[in-house]
Amino acid sequence: MIFPYWHYDMPAVPFVFMRHGETEANRTGVIAGSTEVPLNATGEKQARAAAPLLAEWPWRAVFASPQQRARHTAELAMPGMVPTLLPGLRERHWGDLEGRPVTEICTRYETPPAGEPFNDMCKRVCNALKIALADHDAKQGHTLIVAHSGVMRCILHLTGFAADGPRILNATPFLFIPVEGRWEYQQLGAREHDNPLENAQ
Repeated sequence: MIFPYWHYDMPAVPFVFMRHGETEANRTGVIAGSTEVPLNATGEKQARAAAPLLAEWPWRAVFASPQQRARHTAELAMPGMVPTLLPGLRERHWGDLEGRPVTEICTRYETPPAGEPFNDMCKRVCNALKIALADHDAKQGHTLIVAHSGVMRCILHLTGFAADGPRILNATPFLFIPVEGRWEYQQLGAREHDNPLENAQ
């Protein structure tokens, strides 16, 4: 049974999430999961390209998965800030499916053979977010989370959205914001003159 989002007590605090830049596993459609794979040249370019957009707003802290593809993305996208590494933001362990084509994933909710259950991953991701957002103060700036597509899918579930869905874009920031007892999210920079972070308290 998949636990509903209200089971996890997600902190009602706005934050920005960004997936790491492209890797060769992404490019070739292979499941990386817990396996360490670096950014490729395109991924490094994507991370650097995110820097001017992110520089438009003040940031109080950057948190990242300790896996090198996420850590390196955070360093390139947020020069001058040192990311705090949280093990709870690591990608899902896909067990026997790691190294296999992404097309072999039937649904994100099923537990892969010898892999990590979705409920367990959501619990650790939620706990990591509680740490990252514990000292939130809008006057000090915003909080950026840099991690993986699997973490984004957990966050979608934790905020009441479907975990299954379209591919999560590389090095693309998304704002999550609580509004009147529910969550909304949108891609930053998706529309010219769009500045959703101005009102994210």
